[in-house]
Amino acid sequence: MRSELSRALGCALGVSLVVVSQRAEAADGDACANLSDENNSIPAIYIENGDTQEPVVKKIGKLLMQSSTKLRVFYRNRPTCNIRSDLFSNAVMTTVVDGATPRPVRYIPSSATFDPSGPAPTCTVPAAGDPSAVPIALGIGATYLSSCAPTPAQPNDIGVFEGPVQAYGFITNKNSSQVAITAEEGYLAYGFTEGGGEAAPWTVQNLRFKRGNTASTTLTMSSAIRLLPTQMQAAADSGTSEGLITSVMNATTPEAALGILGTELFDQRRADIKLLAFKTFGQKFAYFPDSTNATFDKQNVRDGHYLPWSPTPYIAKVTPGTKTITDANAKRIYELVMGTRVGDDVDGLLQVVQSGLVPECAMKVTRSGDGADLSLYDDPAPCGCYFEKNVPQGSTTCKQCTVGNDGPCNGGKCRFGFCEAK
Repeated sequence: MRSELSRALGCALGVSLVVVSQRAEAADGDACANLSDENNSIPAIYIENGDTQEPVVKKIGKLLMQSSTKLRVFYRNRPTCNIRSDLFSNAVMTTVVDGATPRPVRYIPSSATFDPSGPAPTCTVPAAGDPSAVPIALGIGATYLSSCAPTPAQPNDIGVFEGPVQAYGFITNKNSSQVAITAEEGYLAYGFTEGGGEAAPWTVQNLRFKRGNTASTTLTMSSAIRLLPTQMQAAADSGTSEGLITSVMNATTPEAALGILGTELFDQRRADIKLLAFKTFGQKFAYFPDSTNATFDKQNVRDGHYLPWSPTPYIAKVTPGTKTITDANAKRIYELVMGTRVGDDVDGLLQVVQSGLVPECAMKVTRSGDGADLSLYDDPAPCGCYFEKNVPQGSTTCKQCTVGNDGPCNGGKCRFGFCEAK
């Protein structure tokens, strides 16, 4: 077990963003294809992504705008299952509304002072059916697509590629005294409406919050407590993860507040909300995603102690019969995220690590779908040392080395500047 704190938490059953001055959001009504005060000759890519993936999209997007080979990212937040539907049907980028929630198109400005921790400015796109509408070149979901409804079928010219691992968890109000929750308590809290459920103190219906049934957060967290997304009873859909955070923060009875959230979004808001350690079915102790509630190392996700997680699927057009992404800009972004691109001046893997996601090469376990059993995973090109060093407050005992020189690694391999076992 990782620490005395983890053991203590296992026994407990029933345990601001910085906004900088940007161009006014949507106030000027700029068309995305003709931005005022911007260089519109820069190549562009249009992306749909889960809002849990927005931090890494903005961070990589800023570096791409500062690159010697510039690329401007336009993106729209969208639930994972909707992203799949859009990419599988060759949809174009439009300004849409999911229920009562607007989904504006945002872009990464050219200004070097743009702060990815703040909001990106918005722009307008043509309506659906307009001949000038731009196709979505890359979809970035945040859970297994197998958790979505079975339609539409995947076209032969569309590929789905696993990206970094995304963890999720139960959150509560900062003033709550709770420190952990069991899967059984999550099931009782969200599985019943009449009588408020049986998991004290989470028994107030309008203080339990969730995302929509097509959102990755709901898909993964419902599977972790053995409910279907439609069986998770809660207050009305918060619309966005930010809306859910606000609802939990403003709960009139802090002790009863309960929500679900991606852990990389929690990492940005640790001063405002509390993440509960989680004990799954049959487990002896509750665990945080990290080795303690004060670290960012995702140790318990990586080694299989913390269960609510899934990989992020990247969806793009491919040459039929191959796994080659046909759009050069989509291919570049995916390779940057995976740390496999050679000769680029953008360090995409570092942005993944510092955004709270876990690269596949740093994982020690894997699974086949949401809620599936874990099995051991041995990556062919591990990057655990690099990951441990580069997370916030990170450190590693691994020996440093120069890529291409494996001599200091005593039979191991120098990867990303550190000696790995192979």
